[in-house]
Amino acid sequence: MGNNQVNQSDNIYDIYKNYQNHWYVGVEREVLKLGYHINVRSDRFHKINFLTLYQTVKPYHEQNNTISTNESLFATELENIKRSKNTIHPSKEFQVTTLLQDCDPCLQDYEKQVINQLSTLSGCLLDIFQAFRRTQLPNTSHELDTMLIKFRDSYVQILIHYYNLRHYAMINQCQFLNFQSLQCLVTNMIFNDEISTYVYQIKKQEQIQENQKIHFKFIQSQKKTLSDFGISNKFCLDCTTRDYIQIKRSTKINTNTSITNQIQQINYETLIIEDVDITQLPSRPQARLLSGTFFHQSPFEKAIQALQLIQFRQTPHHKVKQLVICFQCIYSTIMDYYQQFAQQPSNLSTDELISVFNYVICKSKLQNPYTHFDMMQKYIGNLDGVEGIYLTIMEATFQID
Repeated sequence: MGNNQVNQSDNIYDIYKNYQNHWYVGVEREVLKLGYHINVRSDRFHKINFLTLYQTVKPYHEQNNTISTNESLFATELENIKRSKNTIHPSKEFQVTTLLQDCDPCLQDYEKQVINQLSTLSGCLLDIFQAFRRTQLPNTSHELDTMLIKFRDSYVQILIHYYNLRHYAMINQCQFLNFQSLQCLVTNMIFNDEISTYVYQIKKQEQIQENQKIHFKFIQSQKKTLSDFGISNKFCLDCTTRDYIQIKRSTKINTNTSITNQIQQINYETLIIEDVDITQLPSRPQARLLSGTFFHQSPFEKAIQALQLIQFRQTPHHKVKQLVICFQCIYSTIMDYYQQFAQQPSNLSTDELISVFNYVICKSKLQNPYTHFDMMQKYIGNLDGVEGIYLTIMEATFQID
């Protein structure tokens, strides 16, 4: 396989010659399905576009970095960690990996070149997309979803036929060019500011009842602690325990009047375990876990903030990426908690994860949460990966009273 770059360079014009007489057949078929009247065969840009892509050859040293067929180019940040072998801080603002953006640090130079080529529209590809932009959008959520998904899937097939992407992916072993990743490409192309806002407004108006029910739950949950959500103290100290510790800490500081405030802060930055009456602790975690453990805000605050950002993400896939970051922050919080005490973390079951996420989403006060969920669920191409698991967990929390 190491000689594929040389062989492909020698045969690139032969590849085009064998393909040029029938490339438009599949494109025309999809254009007719969409009801557009566009002369595909007269595309004077096709040859240069085709050759430009096929001249982009994956270097041999990148062969072993290819992700598996069930991972798309829009892999989650957890999957990107596997690709890059780098440590990614869970609270960092990531650049979202899309076929319209080549700024993801995990992308290879070769992948960036492919992205740039596929996201640059000209000839009939541009004509088809402009025809879609001129189409009157439906005013109901169901009809709107049907129309957008139909165009998305047809345009994916158009790209496949236009560039003969199956052949290109095969000779370059670039498994990221699968159907799911191309769905992500076209979805992000569709969801510009105008369409994203329109879809959101239509869905929000139709889902008032669902959103109001969830918001009422949020209001009722504001004063609940972690233990009230059924979260075990094996993952973090609950709020009641922390409040008790903080009271003891404040009492000790206030009763020691012989030292200055600065000295007080230094001396009592941590609360000595002997000062805590273990029998008074509601959750009664092990005493050795209490030493020096203070939270001035929710231990899952980073996850809450990450989830809040979903409402500011434009495309469904950007929203999904933000949801993944939220779950990363949950895992990171639990890992950090155990690392403080040099212990192996307990396994987190699905039920326990649902409880933690239920706490996070209630505290986030996310606006119109069901609408954001519906946009993600409807337009994400692959629900079999970790994204689908997280969306299922999100949906499950909506059913919890």
